[in-house]
Amino acid sequence: MPSTQRSRFLLAAGFLAAAAAEVSDEPPIDIPSDTELQFSADPYADQDKLDMIKSGIANLAAIRYEASSFSSENTGYTGVYGDFCVYDARLNYVEDPSLYPTIDDMMLTSDHCGEHTYTLPLAEVVAAVSSHDINVGQTNPPVDGLLFHLGHSGAGVVSNALATFETTLVVPEHPAITDALFACDHIHNRHESADCSSSLQKKLVEDVINLATRSSDASITHAYIKFNADSTAYISMVRDILPHAPWTFHYRDSDTTLAKSTQANRNSCVFKRRQPSSFLAQKAILLGIDLDGMSQEDLCALYLSTLFEVAINEYENSETGMLVSYAQLVEAGYITDVVLPFLGLQAEIDADPAMVSANVETTLTTKSNTRGVPGNKVQHWNANDEVIHISDKVRAASALFLGNAMEASERM
Repeated sequence: MPSTQRSRFLLAAGFLAAAAAEVSDEPPIDIPSDTELQFSADPYADQDKLDMIKSGIANLAAIRYEASSFSSENTGYTGVYGDFCVYDARLNYVEDPSLYPTIDDMMLTSDHCGEHTYTLPLAEVVAAVSSHDINVGQTNPPVDGLLFHLGHSGAGVVSNALATFETTLVVPEHPAITDALFACDHIHNRHESADCSSSLQKKLVEDVINLATRSSDASITHAYIKFNADSTAYISMVRDILPHAPWTFHYRDSDTTLAKSTQANRNSCVFKRRQPSSFLAQKAILLGIDLDGMSQEDLCALYLSTLFEVAINEYENSETGMLVSYAQLVEAGYITDVVLPFLGLQAEIDADPAMVSANVETTLTTKSNTRGVPGNKVQHWNANDEVIHISDKVRAASALFLGNAMEASERM
């Protein structure tokens, strides 16, 4: 197994989620000193780590778990650890949100997260935080909106728009939430174990969401979570935890979605060959398909179709969801007049409609995901000018697995 020393180097490189996955089945171990690793001195070395978390100085960065963490023989999850470090979880409000489309982007600005993460048993942290909040009368902002999507479909635009409000806390694609949602599927895929209690996993997801949306700032009255595309497979679990929270599902025409999802450096869907969700694995069995034998285009199209079907099924069986197509999203006024009010921000819009409209217009003309751009500078763009090459392979795979489902959604 990789050592925790390796996870520290991965963390310094900005790969928090990868590090957590690699060491998710072992408890933390002793690591070399800061001097040996050539790290700077920890400015918080003398402070109690639990106190730092309770006071909001240190925030959740990642989680790790063991193969037996959610065994049905347990009364609660065990062997689950949280990594915590000091970073500004509202950097997407303080600065241009397009520069920080994910929590990982915020953590990359923190030297502390790169060099001095603290690993503690998560259940211990949750108990301490809960007791602290009750004692001091701290009430955290309610989760008033959930953003799910297929990827490359405009959810980031809405997330960025939400982050411009003084009253909101927006948690975009937190790796700990992603890992918690995928925990049982990960244990099944990696350890070939079916002993993973859904109720214990759901408790972990609930605890992680509570930590990720926690704030002592009384001016913040709404919390929002933007999930990564993979998490769409677990909408039902999230809604069990937050049944009253409005949610949106963002999608785009099937050819464009698949073309962008199979581009180099964006084609993470190919990893679903070895790490499928239970929904993808079940659909492959139903269709008599061997994931190992599929082309990249077919595999990614099948994967995306699974996410789409899960979202549509949830939409048909709930009264709290909204389907948002990319074409609608870029229409003038749609975000301000339809999406933001649906997510509970009508009062804020009415207080200053001109400013809200200006902020939304800015998000619509600003490119997110600027990692790799020199100086991490804001980039302007126009959706109508975007040229996307769609190959014959993409068209064929899209028609085979995605087309009919998306056409049906347009009639809803």
